[in-house]
Amino acid sequence: VSSGLVFNLQSAPSSGTTWTDASGNGYNGTLQGSASYSSANGGGIKLNNSTYLGTDYISVPYNISSNTVTVEVVASFNPTSNWATIWGNEVYSSGRGYYAYMATSTSITYGKPNSSSSESLTASNAIRQWIFVINGTTQSLYLNGTQVGASDTVTGQTLFASSEFLFGARHTNAGTGATDKMNSSTVANQPIFYQMRLYNKALSTAEITQNYNAMKTTYGI
Repeated sequence: VSSGLVFNLQSAPSSGTTWTDASGNGYNGTLQGSASYSSANGGGIKLNNSTYLGTDYISVPYNISSNTVTVEVVASFNPTSNWATIWGNEVYSSGRGYYAYMATSTSITYGKPNSSSSESLTASNAIRQWIFVINGTTQSLYLNGTQVGASDTVTGQTLFASSEFLFGARHTNAGTGATDKMNSSTVANQPIFYQMRLYNKALSTAEITQNYNAMKTTYGI
């Protein structure tokens, strides 16, 4: 789906620290810490974090500025140290922006800091596609094209972050730097991010299905 596409980190860089935005909008990602290339499954970026205190994550010079947004992540992660962040663009202490993290190995929490939703899931090291849809006062989570749980009604966000968008980390509570990294104490299972997209609209169920069908063969899902 190209309508509403803000950035698309699609082909992971095999060298260097720049992940080029395939949308053409110039929101290139930057690999932080010792994040490294993995050639498996078409290529992805591995975060070499053994705990949430690690140094590896991916940053994008973009900030969500509306309470209607869709974040899509194709990745393998099964953290052994929590919190473990999938993505973050928030200031926790003032309730700004949005994020998604794993408080345990079998639950995902997402939304704005003071009005989030939580869904249970089965822990897995497999590559999976996650789509987080925030549509004003409604938020929903999809796993491999299928909704997880029910959509939740929340208070619409009116406050946003102004630093950068992070994958595999969130901001400190004051909204600067990075903390709570995605991780695994087992090196072979450390998180790999294969593809990330952000839309300035809420993808429909049909569009979510379209994106899933377009990538599932590539990653063997």
